[in-house]
Amino acid sequence: MLSLFSPTAWIRAADQARKGPYVAGAQTTRPWLRLLLFILLAAAFMVAAVVGLGALSALAHVSGWIDLQMFDGGFNAATLADESIFLATIATALFTIAICLLLAAMIVYQRGAGAFLWPQPRGGFGLFVIGFAVMFVIALALWPVMTWLEPGGTAPVLDPADPLNDRLLYAGAAAGGLLVAAAAEEIMFRGALLRITGGLTRSLILILLVNGVLFSAIHLDPDPVAFVARAASGMVWAWAALRLGTLAFAVGAHLANNLFIALLLAPISLAAMPGQPMAPEGLAIQAVTLIVVLIAVELLAHRRSGGS
Repeated sequence: MLSLFSPTAWIRAADQARKGPYVAGAQTTRPWLRLLLFILLAAAFMVAAVVGLGALSALAHVSGWIDLQMFDGGFNAATLADESIFLATIATALFTIAICLLLAAMIVYQRGAGAFLWPQPRGGFGLFVIGFAVMFVIALALWPVMTWLEPGGTAPVLDPADPLNDRLLYAGAAAGGLLVAAAAEEIMFRGALLRITGGLTRSLILILLVNGVLFSAIHLDPDPVAFVARAASGMVWAWAALRLGTLAFAVGAHLANNLFIALLLAPISLAAMPGQPMAPEGLAIQAVTLIVVLIAVELLAHRRSGGS
């Protein structure tokens, strides 16, 4: 067995990633023409979805259910109930976009959903649980450092100012809404985008960079430190999909990351607000987190390949 930390092991891992379904299995004829068709079809689906969601949002606003400011960054959740509505709305919007992209990719590339989401489906639920556990345990271990770097208020689920029932309902809404949101973002970036870029180039560095940069850019956060942190996360989760042949681990890790923030740091409507400065030291925390995640992914990949 090769040492996990040896250059030879990582070279071999990269070679296996290139031979996997998201790269070798994504090769197709006229890839650039297909990319153009995908963009056009996805745009058409998304326009239709935006019109539908816009009409639904307008009706909800008239009925007093939803504050439309949540779509332009001006929404401020005054209560945990407001935050639950925010999470449900964002999850619905993200999942709708993800389905639009996935359907467009399936039509243009003539592949079933599994080719984008779980081309190697073995052990998917287990990988989801492991991804969640690894990321959440790391976050818990680094929690004191995070609160020291960026001190804030009391954790939402621990704040005695809110009734226990409200906090429990919020925790449930956060778990459900953030699961849908995490799955949606993984479908978009580590599913459709990853396989599409794998059909355009065999350069893992380029594939990972495109995935990470676009994933970070979609959050519309101008803070450079936050941009780099998100891009790094996107690259590592893309590597997990490449090595494990499924989105399951990345969905679990993504959910754990967001759920930890929502429950123990700050409501997502506040934490995800663009333009908030992130301490440069936060990159060190991110580096430690992602190194541990990479090690976990490689251990899992080695086990899935039979220890070869």
